[in-house]
Amino acid sequence: MQPNFLPHLKQMVALAQEAIKDTTLTQETGIVNSKGQRSIGMDVHIETLLVNYIKENKLPFNIFSEEVGTIVLHEKQEYLIAFDPLDGSTNYKVGKNLLPYGLLIAVYKGEKPQLKDIVAAAGIEYTRNLSWFFDGEKTVDAQGQQINIKEDWIISKSTPVYLDLYYKDCYQLYSALPQQVFVRNSGSTAGNLSYVLANVGAALGGICMRGEEIGTVYALIKGAGGAVVNYNGTDLGEIFFDPETTYPILAGAKSVVKFVISRIKSK
Repeated sequence: MQPNFLPHLKQMVALAQEAIKDTTLTQETGIVNSKGQRSIGMDVHIETLLVNYIKENKLPFNIFSEEVGTIVLHEKQEYLIAFDPLDGSTNYKVGKNLLPYGLLIAVYKGEKPQLKDIVAAAGIEYTRNLSWFFDGEKTVDAQGQQINIKEDWIISKSTPVYLDLYYKDCYQLYSALPQQVFVRNSGSTAGNLSYVLANVGAALGGICMRGEEIGTVYALIKGAGGAVVNYNGTDLGEIFFDPETTYPILAGAKSVVKFVISRIKSK
């Protein structure tokens, strides 16, 4: 019988929600994370809280986190938990709680899991205190209400599509879209995801989403009835999780995702 990890994810979210209230941990720590970037105090603080919770509760997880990388707690991996303790660190540092940032968590089953092998996931956008959970089948909000991504978008220049514009290659790939939809970016995956789950954004995308982010996005949007595909339109569920891999992704309302892919291919 599959263990129910949601109570533990909710406790981990609660720990992070309390920790983020401290607005003083914005300075760099000198630690270089798994992406080769310098961590700030809050990144490390939340990560430490989550790792300690896993250890103290003897959860059957090996760990992959953005800051520390891989932690092997069990020789035979039954489950892997991947998380980004503070997605959108720059927004946290300079946004004064106006720009979104959050926590992303996904639990995979198996020694070499695919994205479809996620058994539980959680995401929170801290500035609006919005959280979502995936129970292995569906996505719900903090009150337990099922989330459903709407499909009745009328595609126009006002249809908001949140795309990661951090990388130079994005501008060429997405160059045909601003004439068709309203291209935006919140500055964090957690922010972009929150807008899609709240049905104020039609879709999100990126050319190289990292391992600590991809599972949460896949599980929460699929659990809400949306599409999560690569730029060929292939569902990402068959892709294997690899902490060293980055993933091209389009996710959200099926009709909008299909339209975006068609525009990119028609260039």
